[in-house]
Amino acid sequence: MIKVIKETQKSFLYTVREGDSLDSIATNFGIRKERILEDNPLFSSLYPGCVLFVTGIGKKRVVVRPLQTLDDIAKEYGVSKEDIIKSNNLKSEKVFVGMIIYIDKE
Repeated sequence: MIKVIKETQKSFLYTVREGDSLDSIATNFGIRKERILEDNPLFSSLYPGCVLFVTGIGKKRVVVRPLQTLDDIAKEYGVSKEDIIKSNNLKSEKVFVGMIIYIDKE
């Protein structure tokens, strides 16, 4: 799960977790890793607990976890289940572990 400290319009502070990389963070937020570097000019190394300023977000990439339902995802990200179904062209409400779903960040 992505931990967001403070969210503003299409920008927020992100706390790095174990296993994160610039590539994975950029992919999760649908931005280029160069954008992260531009937004954090004093950045020198990535480590768990490090806080990064992230801007220019389009869609957030969410990987479905065990026992998670579409309702859970909608509630967690503050969007409607119907919006998730529509924006991901889903044929039903069924999701499975490892499935990738994109959430609009507008």
